[in-house]
Amino acid sequence: MASTLNELGKIAQQQGQSSEAAEYFQRMTDIYREVYGGKHYLIGVALSNLGGVYMDLKQYERAEQLFRQALQSFADTLPPNNQNTGIARSKLGRSLLCQHRFAEAEKESHTGYDILSKQENPSRARLHDVSTDLAEEYEALDQPEKATRFRAELAKLDNKDVSLSGRN
Repeated sequence: MASTLNELGKIAQQQGQSSEAAEYFQRMTDIYREVYGGKHYLIGVALSNLGGVYMDLKQYERAEQLFRQALQSFADTLPPNNQNTGIARSKLGRSLLCQHRFAEAEKESHTGYDILSKQENPSRARLHDVSTDLAEEYEALDQPEKATRFRAELAKLDNKDVSLSGRN
């Protein structure tokens, strides 16, 4: 049931139906908490998904709280370099960036980037998003050399996407 709610939540979110998506992800969270007694990485996944809905709603403080709860769930149940942790850290970084808390955002985004970039097959879309955030954060922190580094990472990712789209 909870995995079905997750899929329904993703669909609702993609269709811009944020309140419906939030309901699905909240129900998913509640089910996982009940089934696993409050301690399982799937609770973190559900909380992270719910945080994504609040990002869409531009409720960045609420999203931040949910991402922090997801990270606590992951810390309790997964190794620190797990992909889910990297994703949640990068999402937390974005929520902090949107609140103009640039130094905190950079720390979370960079940690997320480090975790994600070391995965066997990292998602280029996620690396693109977090690299974009890091470039923006470093610009805001008046560190243009670091911003340039992440813009170069973005260019590499974009070039890989172009070369892959040319294949049949």
